[in-house]
Amino acid sequence: MKNFIKEFKYLNSNAPTSTKVIYGILGGLLILTMLKKLVIQPFTGVMIGILILSVMLHEIAHGLVAYLNGDPTAKSAGRLTLNPIKHLDPLGTLLPVFLIATGATFVIGWAKPVPVNFRNLRDRKWGVFQVSVAGVLTNFMLAFIGATMIKFMGLYLYQRGFINAVYYLIRINLILGIFNLIPIPPLDGSKVVSSLGGQRVKEIFYSMESYGFYIIIALAWFGFLGEIINPFYQLALRILNAYIN
Repeated sequence: MKNFIKEFKYLNSNAPTSTKVIYGILGGLLILTMLKKLVIQPFTGVMIGILILSVMLHEIAHGLVAYLNGDPTAKSAGRLTLNPIKHLDPLGTLLPVFLIATGATFVIGWAKPVPVNFRNLRDRKWGVFQVSVAGVLTNFMLAFIGATMIKFMGLYLYQRGFINAVYYLIRINLILGIFNLIPIPPLDGSKVVSSLGGQRVKEIFYSMESYGFYIIIALAWFGFLGEIINPFYQLALRILNAYIN
């Protein structure tokens, strides 16, 4: 956590005083809200932990598949580790914590992207595809693991009070997986489609990289992001329910 705070300070070292004051106020409100939420509803802490684990494993998967395809960049950077401090992104961590603490209906977060040098991949086309889809498949696999736990251990989980945690594991990983498949940079879906398309497709996604994040924010703000995700989320739930039953 010490390194995380240092990095956050470094990233905002040149920010104006007014911005730093706003960060301080928001940080204070977040801490107070979190403390209140944890006292009233301790399960909030479990939700945050599951979210952090899910986004962390998502990024590790990218780095691991890149390493298996010939690129040691993530390994050299110390990112193939389960130490969460190595993966936490200041905004990507604070935003979902704030959303969970305030009871938002839609929660999303992210870890620091693992460094990948696609030029090192042995097979440029299929290597890029494999690296790009690895994180999404990891999220879907975590959701499947949760469904398997319910299928074979449902009564035990219910009796021990773990069932809600498993339900949340399934829910958040389905959302993360589907969200990241949206073909808008910097989401993984844009790299998946780009790796399978021709040069013109690559140029289109490259031209979108500078403002893709703002498109995502706008979609979320006007409620379109949930409309995009929900049909696929409901389909995935039906598939998992059929597997469980």
